[in-house]
Amino acid sequence: MRKYMILLAMLFALPASAHNVVGGVYAIGSTIEGEAGFSNGDMAQAGTKVLVTDPAGNVLMETETDEEGFFTFEATTRVDHLFRMEMGSGHVLEMVLSADELPSSLAAGAVTTAAPAAKAAGGTAVQYDEAAMQGMIEKAVAKQVKPLRKELRAYQEKAGLQDILGGIGYIFGLCGIGMWWRQRKQAQAAKAV
Repeated sequence: MRKYMILLAMLFALPASAHNVVGGVYAIGSTIEGEAGFSNGDMAQAGTKVLVTDPAGNVLMETETDEEGFFTFEATTRVDHLFRMEMGSGHVLEMVLSADELPSSLAAGAVTTAAPAAKAAGGTAVQYDEAAMQGMIEKAVAKQVKPLRKELRAYQEKAGLQDILGGIGYIFGLCGIGMWWRQRKQAQAAKAV
């Protein structure tokens, strides 16, 4: 009977509330924006140190998160950027931004080439810089996409852990009910004899 009480207690036990560190880094031109937090929705504390290194381990810069867990970094070279954050209680977040996501103009010393002049409606020539235009578009899109990335990442992390724990709980619960039913039938059969 004691075994069944333990199984019954396991069936009704509440799952542990665990959380993982989550984060992301995104290039908007040569500006790198990042965010860090936990899968339960809490963001990194203000002032959390962010160490930025290149693949060889050379420190490029050290910055800090703001009160919403965000940080920015201005890239000066087109290399992979490695971000490391110690978020307390043994939680460490490491992220990589590939050099491919940074503008190619960084490798050439930030040289930009202007696009040919276009004629405006009034007939005057309008000079525009293709790289500057692309940068403005990337900033506008990133501003709209940032909250969606955060919500999606939190949802994916939370749903996966809950599904796994829920599935394990159902398996133990069904096994416990089956064992209880089988024991009950055996007890009734023993009384009948």
